[in-house]
Amino acid sequence: MPVLRTLHVFGAIFLLGGVSTHALLRPMAARATDAAQQALFQFAWRVELALVYTGSALVLITGVLLWIVGHFKVFTGWLLLGFLLYAAAAGLDGAFLAPNLRRARTTAGEGSQPVAAAAMTVQLVAWLLLVVVVFLMVAQPF
Repeated sequence: MPVLRTLHVFGAIFLLGGVSTHALLRPMAARATDAAQQALFQFAWRVELALVYTGSALVLITGVLLWIVGHFKVFTGWLLLGFLLYAAAAGLDGAFLAPNLRRARTTAGEGSQPVAAAAMTVQLVAWLLLVVVVFLMVAQPF
């Protein structure tokens, strides 16, 4: 159980660290020259693969195992809300942020401002959702 919990915490660190990195890189890329923008988007994609995907998989797998081993009730309030918010953040990443990043990586310098602004807004919403999930998992308020 301590190993599972440690892996779960590492997954949360990777996931939140990757999403935080993206939240910092997007405004930098919007102001950068074409060559620098291309490099920033390439770096952001590597962060997506190395931190966000790895952290998300670790959090999901170890979270389910901890739920089974820890004998938590299915409808424990903080656990259910935390899982739903995690699923929402993962859905935002999979449905909008990752495809947007893939497109931006291949067409750096040609992106439109409204799409970039929407991506930044969605990125911050996903980050906020994950911060709330971390709070719920640590504090277990209800």
